[in-house]
Amino acid sequence: MASPSPSTANGVPPNLLLNPRAHILSSSEAPLSTVPSTNGFAASSKATDTSDPLAPEDEKSLLEQILEHKSTGNTHFTSTPPDYEIAISFYRSALEICPPSLAEHLTILHANIAAGFIKLERWKEAEDAATESLKASGEDDDLLRAREAKQRMREQKERKEREEASKDGGKGKAIDSAVGNSEGRIEELDDDEEEGNNVEWGKNWKARLRRAKAREMQNTWQSLSGALEDYKILSTRSIRYQAIPSLDHKAIQLALTRIPPKLEDKKQKEVAEMMGKLKGLGDTILKPFGLSTNNFQMVQDEKSGGYSLNFTQNLGK
Repeated sequence: MASPSPSTANGVPPNLLLNPRAHILSSSEAPLSTVPSTNGFAASSKATDTSDPLAPEDEKSLLEQILEHKSTGNTHFTSTPPDYEIAISFYRSALEICPPSLAEHLTILHANIAAGFIKLERWKEAEDAATESLKASGEDDDLLRAREAKQRMREQKERKEREEASKDGGKGKAIDSAVGNSEGRIEELDDDEEEGNNVEWGKNWKARLRRAKAREMQNTWQSLSGALEDYKILSTRSIRYQAIPSLDHKAIQLALTRIPPKLEDKKQKEVAEMMGKLKGLGDTILKPFGLSTNNFQMVQDEKSGGYSLNFTQNLGK
């Protein structure tokens, strides 16, 4: 009798089937990222090798296995009761053999993993998975910021040109705009700008929404700042975001109202905590000299707005 398939034996995902540490899944505190892969598919090396494109028949074979693992993961995700940890492991098994050419499937698998970690309330892992999903879909944050920076620079340049044109009465600029620039050349779009314009911002709104929630739930100054940024993008980005269901739209608007005061409060507390630690360190260093940080006071100059450090020897005497 043939041995059972690695993807179906006992309902255990391939990357855990031969793993002696599979019991780690019973602990909700143990990150699944610590579970090493034992996936024996020969196709894995092909999936991670980007030097040569896959043959159509190889890609088709991989896709069949990917969809099988994904489907099994979905079954565990929606079962009664659900098993999110095993679902995540099946999604990861699919990721291990998913080539870069199947970017849409990479996007979905990472987003599904993020959803699983949210259900498990493992917020940092959910954030990381959602970020990978956004990268796979081409909506990388660095690319987004670079594009918006270019847009601001272009707007500043245009504003400056309009101001200069108004000083000259607008005549010279009007002529240039009609026939090209002053040297008779027609201005062309930068290649980078054209590439940026091809990015479909908003097509992966589910991953961004999941990351926003995961960041908010971490409840630190940094994570709340990131959550607020994601929620703002969700509320203002391209027309693709109009497809967001009304219930999620309402949640986004509530978050935009809820987070700013929480962010300011967390900022004040973390800054005060940091200053307290610095003060304690300073007092430890100064104690052998009979001094403390209370002997040093920051005084702001009313005219310049700058600060100076004043020393008082007999403070409190």
